[in-house]
Amino acid sequence: RSKATVSVLNWKGRARGPLHTPRSSQLCSGGSDDQMVKEAVPEKKPSELEKNALGKGGAAEKSLVPKAKKESDLVEDICYRAAGQDVSDLHNMRVEDEFAGPIYPLPEYRGQIKNLREGNPDWVNLDAAEHSAGLTSGMRSDLKHIYGENALTPPDEKSELQKFVEQFTGFFSLLLIVGGLLCMIAYGADTEGTENLFLGLVLFIVVTITAIFTYQQESASADMMKKFQKIGASKLNVLIDGQTKNIEITEIVPGDIFRLNNEVLPPCDCRVVRNSNDFAVVEASLTGEPDAIKKNSKTSEKPDDRALSQKNIVVAGTEITAGEAWCMAIATGDQTVMGRNYKLMLKTREEKDDSPIRKEIDRFVEIISAIAIALGVVFLIVNIMVVGVSVEAIVFTIGIIVANVPEGLLATVTVSLALTAARMKDVMVLVKNLEAVETLGSTSVICSDKTGTLTQGRMTAVKAFVSGKLLTTYPMATASWGAHPPKTMNSTGFYELQKCATFCGSAVFKAPEDKAGLGGAPSIPWEKLAWDDREMVNGDPSEKAILVFNEQRLAQFENDGINGMSKYEVDSSAKTNSFLPVSFNSMKDCLLPKEGSSGWDNENICKNSSRVAAARREYPCIDRLPFDSKNKWMAMTTDMTKVAKDGENFVTWIKGGSDVVFDFCTHTYHGDQIGELAPEDRREFAENNVMLASQGLRVFAFAKVVVDTLKNKGAPANAAAYFGESMLKPDNWAPGEMNEEGKVMEAGTPKPITVAGKPQIPLVRPDIAARRMKETGDSEHYFVPKVVFLGLLAMQDPPRPAVPRAVQICRQASIGVVMVTGDQPTTAAAIARDIGIITAAGKTEDDVVMEKLKSEPGKSLADFKTDRERVLNSLKTEEKDSISAMAVEGSRISKWNPKAMDSNWTKALGYCWKEGLVFARTSPTQKLLIVQHFRIKESEGGPEKIVAVTGDGANDAQAVTAADIGICMGIAGVEVTREAADMVLMNDNFASIVDGVLEGRLIFDNLKKSIAYTLSSNIPEISPFIVFILLRVPLPLTTVLILCVDLGTDMVPAISLAYETKEKDIMKRAPRTKTDNLVTERLISFSYFQIGVIQALAGFYVFMVVMYTEGIPPAELPFHGQLEGYFDDGFMAFGGFSLVENMKILRTAQTAFWASIVIVQWGDILICKTRRLSLFDQGMKNDVLNFGLFFETVLAFILIYTPGVRTVFGIEKLRFIYWLPAIPFSIFIVVYDECRKCLVRN
Repeated sequence: RSKATVSVLNWKGRARGPLHTPRSSQLCSGGSDDQMVKEAVPEKKPSELEKNALGKGGAAEKSLVPKAKKESDLVEDICYRAAGQDVSDLHNMRVEDEFAGPIYPLPEYRGQIKNLREGNPDWVNLDAAEHSAGLTSGMRSDLKHIYGENALTPPDEKSELQKFVEQFTGFFSLLLIVGGLLCMIAYGADTEGTENLFLGLVLFIVVTITAIFTYQQESASADMMKKFQKIGASKLNVLIDGQTKNIEITEIVPGDIFRLNNEVLPPCDCRVVRNSNDFAVVEASLTGEPDAIKKNSKTSEKPDDRALSQKNIVVAGTEITAGEAWCMAIATGDQTVMGRNYKLMLKTREEKDDSPIRKEIDRFVEIISAIAIALGVVFLIVNIMVVGVSVEAIVFTIGIIVANVPEGLLATVTVSLALTAARMKDVMVLVKNLEAVETLGSTSVICSDKTGTLTQGRMTAVKAFVSGKLLTTYPMATASWGAHPPKTMNSTGFYELQKCATFCGSAVFKAPEDKAGLGGAPSIPWEKLAWDDREMVNGDPSEKAILVFNEQRLAQFENDGINGMSKYEVDSSAKTNSFLPVSFNSMKDCLLPKEGSSGWDNENICKNSSRVAAARREYPCIDRLPFDSKNKWMAMTTDMTKVAKDGENFVTWIKGGSDVVFDFCTHTYHGDQIGELAPEDRREFAENNVMLASQGLRVFAFAKVVVDTLKNKGAPANAAAYFGESMLKPDNWAPGEMNEEGKVMEAGTPKPITVAGKPQIPLVRPDIAARRMKETGDSEHYFVPKVVFLGLLAMQDPPRPAVPRAVQICRQASIGVVMVTGDQPTTAAAIARDIGIITAAGKTEDDVVMEKLKSEPGKSLADFKTDRERVLNSLKTEEKDSISAMAVEGSRISKWNPKAMDSNWTKALGYCWKEGLVFARTSPTQKLLIVQHFRIKESEGGPEKIVAVTGDGANDAQAVTAADIGICMGIAGVEVTREAADMVLMNDNFASIVDGVLEGRLIFDNLKKSIAYTLSSNIPEISPFIVFILLRVPLPLTTVLILCVDLGTDMVPAISLAYETKEKDIMKRAPRTKTDNLVTERLISFSYFQIGVIQALAGFYVFMVVMYTEGIPPAELPFHGQLEGYFDDGFMAFGGFSLVENMKILRTAQTAFWASIVIVQWGDILICKTRRLSLFDQGMKNDVLNFGLFFETVLAFILIYTPGVRTVFGIEKLRFIYWLPAIPFSIFIVVYDECRKCLVRN
């Protein structure tokens, strides 16, 4: 091979010396032949900058130092610089207005690697890539040393110990830890009593248990995420040392050569070396574009374009839909497009704020801490003023502070979040961060993808226009054209359309194969899969939609009675009952690879075999014209001799764009007969075509060429002889030959239409045929055909069945649902209308234009395309005001202010809460802008909403990270976006998000209820200390008994509120505002100054009743407490009793005070079941709460009446009558709150 001498610029632009470069290495460059990039390695050690450019630092230093003896060492640059920016930008990566793709780096030194061509001449064979030798093992080792594994570098992974320790660093946990330390300090100051030691230990135990619980929950979510990340191919066949070796995709290095097809996702960014003609890639995961893009090995004419614009570049994370190609890896791991998205996502995540619930809990802790410390300081000052500085005063102050801390609330919060996460998993939602669930409940805007989330992610034939009638075809149960054409209509047109749809296409189902279960679930037997769940090859989603449409309607047999028939009887039944009969053997042959199918009976064979595949076996294709993106149609000629009518032995079927195909149709079916297209037929077609397109449907037209007309044009009577072998040997364009438009065609490529003497596909353009016949006078090979229009099929990715109801619930809950899609505006708006994002009353610009157009004389929907702009510009003010919904195209967003609100943003986002808002044809950057503008603070003119965003592709990672809560698709989502998300929809279903909103709101409600329940007991716990200080009475309640309430009797009822079911109006309320905090002034007022005061009064009343009954008048208690030397060991007795009797009476009264708290908490837990609804509406369906009532009562009895336990807690046995005085207070609490809620509701 020849060598060329070229001058190359290094990455800083300095001229390098001429290099002798082999011709074949040019395939490594994205540019033309004179844009190859090569560098010689100078004999010096790399600089720090060069080490950084490699991303390996000192690890690569050894391999970078060349050996002095090898002066001719050259570096093979196998990376491709996709963007026309200086490589120094690698160190300052940023996202421009549009996604720019990667800058595949070209650092000054690539390492001590010999020129790949010189070291391995057979490295790559441009003419036959499959015969390439590939890299040698030694070269691959050096390359791996420089570039590392083909994997995204994970963020700095925390050790399991670090993750566990972090559970102790929450504000609430720290508060309890501080409380425990204070108890230990108090115990150190006064070691005679063990209460403080016991209390401190219990606080530490509570914090530890909740930390373990939270750690286990988040570890379980992390393990589930790892299972998702393992989904997909992990190995690939790569050419190495002249052999094909199956290696892990993480082992791929730049320069490796491998073959890609629709069963293998591109493992890295690679360049096409050789490809099949139909090789196509869908880049939706990066660009949002749903359409397949043709790729080839041709060098780009614009080498500085972004990577995704290069026709010879296939990017990691994309999906191959058709064909295959031999490719060479050019960038791996972090250097790929996905790798750069991943790094930007990590950076965005680092800047993300805490979740709303975390902020609320921290705020709650701040309030409680402030109250506790303030009370403690006040009482310390009072105590010092009264009795002076003492150890007892300090211990007492600590008791006040600890008494204000709701020790059980941390466990309640943790259990609430964990229970909800478990319920979310039941509805196929994986919660990575427990706090994310409540954030979802706070959401006021949901920005959702369309494909696969709001829709089923599969194209489906939903409507048909046949014989002048518009029919529905989906779902079959309610379709006007179900399994068979309507009986009231002539069937010929329907059957001909179905024949055309069956034969005119190359898409087929994959060989029968069981479907692997998701995330380790059991596999699904192939025969139990619906047709639309079976995998397909050789076609795009629209082809599959047509394929499924035919399978569901080609019902040759009635299944009843087939079992037991011989194959001959089945064949006979097929001919009798089907318009397109196929033999039993043809159906059986289609099941060859399915294990066990050889033993199936006739019924199973007929039920599971692909009827389309069997029909194509019976009626072979003898010629085809593949679909061409310029022509926008395809044609296939089929041998229909077995069922030929009127000499139609060979039929050419045509399928393509509706406008294109109909334009060259001359006839159509009128009843059973073929007749010329009348003006009325053309008008009906135009109106229905425009109407279907305006609904966002992808419309295909079907037609056929009636080949028997050849007989009337001098063709041989034997049509088979006429077509003959010439059809299997299509003509190719000769050098310099021009097509019908005068364009010189590429020599050697097949001709798309018939040329004289070689009717590959009979001419379907009557104008061309007539002109040729006139020019040549050849009526034998040129004829003006009848091109018969058969009808239209309209495709749509239909909404998921549960989505319309979910969107309606969101509207009732005042949550704005916004569709953000890369699809066309008409398609997006149509789907949005179907599912309720745009309401029935909503009118977009196009709706208003159509209404006005239809009102104009002589105009109809057929004129929409040509007159749209004219009508739009002529709209009056009142007509513009009638526009109540908006479909915004991404190109308009690029002209709006990217950083602040302007009139365009304000107007557009306002439609979210009117009749609907859709963003279409959006880029990743625009999606990010939408999220950011929804979150702009009100003080800056923004709406300041809590935003949830769904995403699946790598292009969504930044928006998912920037949102308050990011949601990734579990099935369609790529690794980068799963990592960025806070939760994963394992079934990719939008309705699951609404389930999450409900659960999130329920969490907030239940936490608020639990806090209200827990705080209300603080007043009866604190007030005894207040009275103790101010009135100098005996202490009515000890700190140990406070602990018995907070961590004993109150614990299970407080946690049981996490199990409380939703209130009926929970999804009819507006999302909580920024002022609707977890703890508000209203809640403090309710818990402390209403219910808490009632409970405290109950406690003091019971305390005085017991004192009086036991012989100590309450009026004599002031100034006769422990602070005065009474009621304590070693001090004075009181009231004529001995000191021992005094202490027993006091412990009895203290125990009664504690029991009264348990009793009034019965009423408290009942009123906390609801925030607005009546207890009688909510009912007592919460079995855990019912158990909690039973539990706290039984626990109180155990502590009071078990002798050994009483001693530990300083409790005395109570007489039965001491339980009764608090009951009226409990009843009063319920009655009082029911009246309060009635006033609130009204």
